[in-house]
Amino acid sequence: MHIAAACFLLPLGTIIYTMFGGIKATFLTDYAHTVAVLIIILYFAFTTYATSPLLGSPSVVYDLLVNASRIHPIEGHAEGSYLTMRSQKGAMFFIINIIGNFGTVFVDDAYYNKAIAVSSVSALSSYILGDISWFAVPFLAATTMGLTAVALENNPAFPSYPNRLDPIGVTANLTLPIAAVTLLGKDGTTTALIMVFMTITSAMSAQWIAVSSIITHDIHKTYFN
Repeated sequence: MHIAAACFLLPLGTIIYTMFGGIKATFLTDYAHTVAVLIIILYFAFTTYATSPLLGSPSVVYDLLVNASRIHPIEGHAEGSYLTMRSQKGAMFFIINIIGNFGTVFVDDAYYNKAIAVSSVSALSSYILGDISWFAVPFLAATTMGLTAVALENNPAFPSYPNRLDPIGVTANLTLPIAAVTLLGKDGTTTALIMVFMTITSAMSAQWIAVSSIITHDIHKTYFN
């Protein structure tokens, strides 16, 4: 299939259930997709730290990361380590991410739609619990798969071995799929694709509902009807 045709066909299912189900369908699919994503994240984590023949334990991951720090030390990190919290670039990313996401929360209409639709009694507790729970997602998924890619880049199973993942691949967010393929082979490709598809379609349906609400209530009803 041509890549352009695939790009148009992939969102088709999301368009259909959003058109017919509205915000209720968005809530239900958000829940289902989140469950699927969490299961995949746990699958990656348990494979990395418990069952993988390439890694299989935190101590093996640690030793490989220490060795990677000696071979390819990171500029701006304490002793060039991948395991330190003392990182100049990490601090810069933290500040940029906090500022950027703060603006996103207040500008993104998808958040407003969900806040208005939910019961006022449960809104505060839901958002607080959601914020606390969300920390586990980037911490477990990004940290586990990012460090897995670094730990295994000198392994013959790594797709680009003996070369490292180049900056273009890192910028294109290929770290997670590369790590998944190295750990799980074709199963890693499938699970990574499902994970990305679930997250994108869930966010896409929420954005469509938000934009359609603005057009309907703020523009059409205000100025035309």
